[in-house]
Amino acid sequence: MKELIQKTIDLLKKKVKENLELINKNQVRLNEMLNQPFSSKRTYLIEKNYAANKALLTENNDLISLQVNLVNFLEKHKETLNKWEEESESLAEFDMAAFLDDDELFELTIQGKLGYETGHPKFEDELFFKRLLSHYTSIEAYEKCNAIMTLKKNNHVS
Repeated sequence: MKELIQKTIDLLKKKVKENLELINKNQVRLNEMLNQPFSSKRTYLIEKNYAANKALLTENNDLISLQVNLVNFLEKHKETLNKWEEESESLAEFDMAAFLDDDELFELTIQGKLGYETGHPKFEDELFFKRLLSHYTSIEAYEKCNAIMTLKKNNHVS
C-alpha cells in the first residue's frame, strides 16, 4: 500500500509539473497577444487564456493539497503501513508456497527464503520435518536443528 501511495504522489507531482509547463506556454502566448492591436477577438483570446490558466492553477492547488495529505498520511501511519507490508509479503510467500512440490519447498526452506514456522505449508508434515532436521544435522547446523526442534516442541505443547 505504501508503494501505491508513493506512486500516486509521484503521478500527482508529474501532473502539477505538466500543468505548470502548460501555464508557462499559455503565458508566452498571452504576452504575444498583448502586443497585438486591440480587438474583440484579442480580448476574447486573452480572457480564454486567463481562464485556462486559472483552471490549471486551481487544479494544481487541489493536486498539491492531495499530495500533502498523502505525505502526511504516510508519515503518520508509517508503522502500521510497514506492518501491513510485512503481513502481505508473508501471506504472498505462503500463498505461492501452496503451488510448490515438496522438493521445491525444501530447497526454499533450507535457503532461508521460506521460514520454517507455524505458517509453513509443511510444518505439520513429520517426514518434511525429519528431512529438514537430517539436512541441518548433515551440514552440522546444530543451531538450526535446535531452533526447529524447539519450534516444533512449543507448537505441539500449545
